[in-house]
Amino acid sequence: MKSDKLRMAVSSAFSGAVFLVLYLVMDWHLAVCVPLCIGTYFGLFFFLKPNRKIGGIDVESMADGEEIDRLLTEAEEDIRDIGKTAAKIEDEYVRRDAEALNSSGLQILGYLRENPDKVMPARRFFTYYLDTAARLISRYVEFQATGLKSGEVREILEKTAGALPVLQSAFDRQFTHLMQGELMDVEADIELLKSTLEMEGGR
Repeated sequence: MKSDKLRMAVSSAFSGAVFLVLYLVMDWHLAVCVPLCIGTYFGLFFFLKPNRKIGGIDVESMADGEEIDRLLTEAEEDIRDIGKTAAKIEDEYVRRDAEALNSSGLQILGYLRENPDKVMPARRFFTYYLDTAARLISRYVEFQATGLKSGEVREILEKTAGALPVLQSAFDRQFTHLMQGELMDVEADIELLKSTLEMEGGR
């Protein structure tokens, strides 16, 4: 990972500088300088380790934390690709559908980042629906860029365009399913409010 390589480079440079100062400038004994420099390297390496959190929880402390972090990172890349590619679609209606998918994907991802316990149950959204959306929109733009007007190309473009609303429905169902607990809480609050108002109105 880039962050690990950067930590290694910074730690190596700093511990090397410490060694040079202690050994060459201050004339400390080599047997003292080497352990101090090694300790400096590992101390700085661990100190610079990024504190990764999802929803305010340390990734390392979560069950399946690394997998959750990987799924969310890959999802961000897919959604970023969808957003960039959607902007290249020439057909206004198809572009609008692609942008709606991008917006829904961002909403779902934002919700899951705040509720990491729901990431694993939503695994199919990451590994199938989101990936399929990114791939289809990318393919649409690729065929659009050919400029070909053959029946085969038109058919592929029409089928791809027709698949986007289907994916939107899948995104919406997934979001509703993820929020089911919250929706039930809201319904319960509404029913309680109705009951309270009825009681107060009967006084």
